[in-house]
Amino acid sequence: MRILLVYPEYPETFWSFKYALRFISKKATHPPLGLLTVAAMLPEEWEKKLVDMSVTRLRDKDLEWADFVFISAMSIQKVSAKEVISRCKKIGIKIVV
Repeated sequence: MRILLVYPEYPETFWSFKYALRFISKKATHPPLGLLTVAAMLPEEWEKKLVDMSVTRLRDKDLEWADFVFISAMSIQKVSAKEVISRCKKIGIKIVV
């Protein structure tokens, strides 16, 4: 079983602190701890990949690799989450939100 864990992009708002990231040499302020916890609870023999869309792009080949896409998001990430869901539905990948 191949599981792709996706953390949708955190939009640029005052509370995202993206303007401050360059001062602390970081790419994101909110690590996907929930998805990492879920990944740790999945069977060890399952293959897992994590894509944090605030740090890297979600590529088509990542989606095509997966049997399931697990998405964890906050309401502020709804636009990005909906785009991921739409992309998954378009190519017939099962989604867990």
